[in-house]
Amino acid sequence: MTIYSSESIYRLGIKNIIRMMFSDFRKGKELVWRLFLRDFTSRHKQSLLGWLWIILMPLMTMGTFLLLNMSGIIKIGRIDIPYPIFGLVSFSIWNIFSNGLTTTTSSVTGAGGLVQKINFSKDSLVFASFGQVVIDFLIRVALTFGIFLLYGRIPLASFLLFPVVLLPLVLLTLGMGMVTSLLQAISKDVVSFVNLGTGFLLLLMPVMYSAEQVGILGKLNAVNPLYYLVIVPRDIMLYGEIRHLAGFIVSSVFGLIVFVFGWMFFYLSQTKLAERI
Repeated sequence: MTIYSSESIYRLGIKNIIRMMFSDFRKGKELVWRLFLRDFTSRHKQSLLGWLWIILMPLMTMGTFLLLNMSGIIKIGRIDIPYPIFGLVSFSIWNIFSNGLTTTTSSVTGAGGLVQKINFSKDSLVFASFGQVVIDFLIRVALTFGIFLLYGRIPLASFLLFPVVLLPLVLLTLGMGMVTSLLQAISKDVVSFVNLGTGFLLLLMPVMYSAEQVGILGKLNAVNPLYYLVIVPRDIMLYGEIRHLAGFIVSSVFGLIVFVFGWMFFYLSQTKLAERI
């Protein structure tokens, strides 16, 4: 039973609002699952290459950075493991953020009539859309294990910690996606800015290369939470070590804060979505 009241939800306080958010999420788990299945079954329909894009995208990205390295534009630096392993792991982690942010940004406007005609918790659309990113990531992880074996290598035991250190990046992406999905309902240009921004960040951050950074880029990355949330999972996977523990802890707390308040902002604003789409 749902009780509607004239009392503003803002008067309930942050603690009660957060409790309502998680309560609604538990009640809507089945809806999230159904929305995920809908997107999963309709995905890549009328696409010539279909699921092959999941494999082709990291290969094209690695090829681009190798070409830039040969041209002297970007120095990949010294890598102690085969570059296909390094590149695929790095791209897979980065894609959680870049593709995750793009997908969640378009999740609400992409639902269109569903948002306008049915009364349901709209954050289900964001969570369900992120599920597609998780599927892509799992496929690439399986491909990564195949490349490890191809080069006669065995993943380190630290791989067991990989999901734990990856969680803050997921939370940061979901929190930002909640906000950008609302902005996308106001202006359809937001997703284009997201794509442009993530592509620019990929060049600025040492994701697909390992060269030590100095100067202004080094200083910017030193205070960039995204840098630690991407590099630490990669180091755990490839080298079994954490080189930036303090930065990772601070960035993880930041990611959690962005997730909670981004979700809260979405939750409080979702009633106005129908009139914006």
